[in-house]
Amino acid sequence: MNGNQVALRGQGFSPERLAAIRKGLITLHTLELMAQTIYKFQITKKPSELNRKLIAAMCNEMTHYQDFQVKLYEYNFRPSIFRMAYWFVGFLFGFTSRLRGPKAILKTGIWVETKAVHHYGELLKNIEWDDDTRAVIEKDQADEDGHIESWKKLLEQI
Repeated sequence: MNGNQVALRGQGFSPERLAAIRKGLITLHTLELMAQTIYKFQITKKPSELNRKLIAAMCNEMTHYQDFQVKLYEYNFRPSIFRMAYWFVGFLFGFTSRLRGPKAILKTGIWVETKAVHHYGELLKNIEWDDDTRAVIEKDQADEDGHIESWKKLLEQI
């Protein structure tokens, strides 16, 4: 990333629009922290296709987390100080599903990603985003759809 890829956003926006954008970005940022943490704690030491895909999904969620952190700072906002609660929930979901086995890992992934796609859709529909931020959100939502399909295919194979 270079300086030309970062823009200062929100100048001239109404306070109401900025408040909605702030709330939406904080929601997305904290949910992506939870998602990457779930995947981190689902990965086992066993060399397997599932672990390979979990590592890729974790990396993908980490890029989403960075996407929204950048957007927060571009708007002169800060991440939520309560985001660590989402880390803890991610740990609980990830570790518990890992203990329960591959089917539980995949079912958890499908459930969490389905919720994420729904959240993305609601935020896209209800907030007046700038074009660049909307494009990032739409791209990240499409990634989440891809995770759902990947987990469903693996689940069918078990």
